[in-house]
Amino acid sequence: METQREWELLGSTPGEYSMDAASKLVASLERDGWERGSRGDLVEHGIELQKDGCTFQIMCSYEDIFVRRISGNRAKYYEICEQLRQGVT
Repeated sequence: METQREWELLGSTPGEYSMDAASKLVASLERDGWERGSRGDLVEHGIELQKDGCTFQIMCSYEDIFVRRISGNRAKYYEICEQLRQGVT
């Protein structure tokens, strides 16, 4: 049985609520409009996404944006995270 992976800090938006930044990150990954009533799931729950064969979740909480890998190549996942971090800062 696989254990649940831990959330990792992707970035922060000091002095601002992170939902807008997290929404932009998700929108950059999902070209066909991910806002199917799921924007609220970003807060404390997370939205599942896929990119380059990796499945992962993005979640926001207060000023922070978190990510966790669900499946796929770990090196590719970290590459995706680095690309996303550039979008947060």
